[in-house]
Amino acid sequence: MDHDRTEPELAVARRRRASWDLGEVLGWGLIVAIALLAAAYVAAGIMEAGASPGPNQLEATLLYATEWVSPYIVLFPLAALGVTWWAVRRHSSYAGAADEDGAAELGLARLFRARILIILAGAALVVILCAGIGAVVSSLLLMTQSELGGNPVWATEAETLGVVASALLLAGIGLAGTVRLWGQTSELLAGDEKEWESEPEPEPAAAPVPE
Repeated sequence: MDHDRTEPELAVARRRRASWDLGEVLGWGLIVAIALLAAAYVAAGIMEAGASPGPNQLEATLLYATEWVSPYIVLFPLAALGVTWWAVRRHSSYAGAADEDGAAELGLARLFRARILIILAGAALVVILCAGIGAVVSSLLLMTQSELGGNPVWATEAETLGVVASALLLAGIGLAGTVRLWGQTSELLAGDEKEWESEPEPEPAAAPVPE
């Protein structure tokens, strides 16, 4: 027995078949790249701290595990957010357009994928913020608890603080952009759902009159 399919169901089927463009692949690649870099730096830092035990071992281990935080690392999720922002802007130009080639449905499918990328980029920025705070705390503890004459470690730790502070600033700006971009996608999705609800359902075909 055949069942009638409504327009929203047909759109969902089209969304699943939407192809990936270069911007989406680049955004996901940036997120995967920063995850690999962070994991490698944390593992190397912990092993390096364990290979040279000494005073203030806990603070040194924390510093080694978080010293990968830098403004250059923050550029990875920021670039992913930039790609997502471009995809959202492109979808907003399709919103409400009744076209025959399904461009609106295709843009809607990519909008759903963009929201997932926004979540991952925001999570990466949160991890960077937490690691940056850990690096700041460990640096301050090493600066105040160092027993070396004249505290020669201060110069290195001061440089670390400057680099981490700039990374925290960029990460904070990126999180603010993440929240705003998430709000924009929510508004676009809400508008699309209203359009689907306002569309009349197709009327069933009239049964043939027997002769």
